[in-house]
Amino acid sequence: MTTASDKKHIQNELALALPQLTPQQIAQVSPKLQRLGFQAGEIIIQQGDKADRFYILVKGRVEVWYKSANKHDYQVAFCEVGDYFGEIGLIKNAPRNSTIRATEEGDVEVLALDRDDFLNMIGDSRATEEEIAAEMTRRLLNLSRYT
Repeated sequence: MTTASDKKHIQNELALALPQLTPQQIAQVSPKLQRLGFQAGEIIIQQGDKADRFYILVKGRVEVWYKSANKHDYQVAFCEVGDYFGEIGLIKNAPRNSTIRATEEGDVEVLALDRDDFLNMIGDSRATEEEIAAEMTRRLLNLSRYT
């Protein structure tokens, strides 16, 4: 059961990651978020899998890996607390374009939002949609260096 304190904490984490959301939008989206934990080294997203969730990192650190067409693995980025990931496959309705893994430094905790709720959230917030689209473009440009 989620306590009032837990609800407030989730709302604060959502506001940190997506500051363009209004308080009303945060209150609407936060109950739909699911808190998930991953152990050090565990894969959260596998490149090539179906995109089904959006993630906000609330504890730990994750690394982003890309496997090129020639099967070479590249570590292309890290995500820190307050960062989000998983948006590209959801927006493009495409398989995951990279693998996200908890670093060996320690366990990771995320807030996960399913595809439909994510698309509704950005559909209800033009500013959030624009910010996520800009971040998606930056990430795709970064990945294009490895193709």
